Formats: sequence, C-alpha cells, structure tokens
Amino acid sequence: MPGCIYFAQKKFFSWRDKISLTDPRDQVLARVIGRLSLFRLRYDIELADGRIYHFWREKFWKGVFLCECNGESFTLYEHKGLNYSIFRNNSQIAAFTRNRVKIGNGDQYEILMNEDANLLVVVCLALIVDASENEGDTSSVTYDFGNIGPEARPFDKSWEPS
Repeated sequence: MPGCIYFAQKKFFSWRDKISLTDPRDQVLARVIGRLSLFRLRYDIELADGRIYHFWREKFWKGVFLCECNGESFTLYEHKGLNYSIFRNNSQIAAFTRNRVKIGNGDQYEILMNEDANLLVVVCLALIVDASENEGDTSSVTYDFGNIGPEARPFDKSWEPS
C-alpha cells in the first residue's frame, strides 16, 4: 500500500504459529495465531479493534480456505502455480503471487487488491499462506513449483483491482 510500511514477525519457539503485524511505531495491528487441529489448517486473526476472524481449510485437495467474522466472509483460493485469489461475497477483491526462487528465508509476495478491500485481512491471509507453506528453512536456495494439484477455480489472469 503506497505510503504504508508494515512489519510482520513470527514468534520463534512457539508450539503453534504466532505472527504479529505492526506499524512503523511498533503498534500491533493484528495477530495471527495458529489453532490446533488434526486434519485442518486453522488460524485466528485478531485485529487491534477487537474483531477476531476465524480461518480454516475448507477443501484440502482443491486449496479452498474460508475466513469469517460476524457475517463477513472471505474465500481464499489456491490456484495452479504460485497464484492465490481472495473473494468476498463471490466477488474477487484481491490476488497475490509468491516468488518462484527463494534464497534462504526470502519469500516475497506481490499483492493486488481493490481500494475498498480490508487491507489487514488481505495481508494476514498472505501471512497465513506463508506460515503454512514454509518450514523456516533459511540456509538454502529453493525453486518453488507451486501448486500442481487440482484447483476449485482457475486463476483469472485478466482480473484487475478497482
């Protein structure tokens, strides 16, 4: 987002993922906390204003994830390759792509989103993908093929944010 700098830091030595998203003044904007679940990926996104979004994997093989809070619902789709898209009420509001070549812990995400999309939720969804996909390997060069399995919906390469 132009003019805004955010920092994300993962808590080390934690039995479940815990990520804090802060602003330049070190004020916490959101926390992402992993929840224990045997077969499903589950996280809570705690925003500074007190709202808590619940995130979980809906369809394992097709890479469909849901994120809900007080009737507001987001669907995150994992597509073939390194692409993801985020929908709210069946309308696409954001898309992001992960870098293919990673040196150490050098993950990069390019996020495109509508002006009226919830910035904190979109960034937290990308952080959840990063936390769930990466084991914290900092000493290697990795070539990521991305998703090679089925997808619930194809990635719309022509989508542009509004």
